[in-house]
Amino acid sequence: MRVHVRGDGDRTLLFALGWGNRPGHATVDWLLDGLTDAGWTVHAVVLDENGTDFERDYAEPLTRVRDEVYPDACAGHSLGGLALAHVPGDDPRVYSAPFWGPHPGGAAALLPLLSRLPIAERVVPLTRDRSAIGDLRPAEEDAAADRGVSPAWLGAVREGQSTLPPFREGSAVHCSLRDRVVSTRAIGERAPADRVRLYDGEHEFFSSRGRRAVLDRFLDDLDAVADA
Repeated sequence: MRVHVRGDGDRTLLFALGWGNRPGHATVDWLLDGLTDAGWTVHAVVLDENGTDFERDYAEPLTRVRDEVYPDACAGHSLGGLALAHVPGDDPRVYSAPFWGPHPGGAAALLPLLSRLPIAERVVPLTRDRSAIGDLRPAEEDAAADRGVSPAWLGAVREGQSTLPPFREGSAVHCSLRDRVVSTRAIGERAPADRVRLYDGEHEFFSSRGRRAVLDRFLDDLDAVADA
């Protein structure tokens, strides 16, 4: 887990990025620039791509970063949204397409079996269409997906999904009903309808057309949780 600091704003944001996201990616940089332009100092957390124990590799390290940074607001995308949900505290958070459950399509039926295998090598290929992530995502941002995932990582993620704490009052979730990576049903089962912000796009709103309007709503929710 690595932390990259951007901006010098008056308010501090802890943002747990999604699996394979990192500063230097054009779409991630667009997101971080939008956040810093809005007056945030952003501590962007790059997660381990092959954690094999959810608490040890995701929840506990992110909690330590939160305690060190003491941010005004916390946000998380995809895997980062799953990890952030496990960080203790009653403070509201803002989520983008949190990975609270797998999308039911494709090879989802095999995940329970694969995740039981004690194999830490990344032998499970990912064959998803780049358009499922976002139509603005360039091919060079697919390096992590090209390396696949390990059964042990799948097991760690399932551990995190099966032990999610209750949804925190005042939190907000941004997601698309077209998402082909995470389960929108899992989101709907946890988040009240009035705390869900639907957008037109794919899994990464910051890699989708119309992203500026989504970011504006995301910023509104960050302001709200910072003032809570």
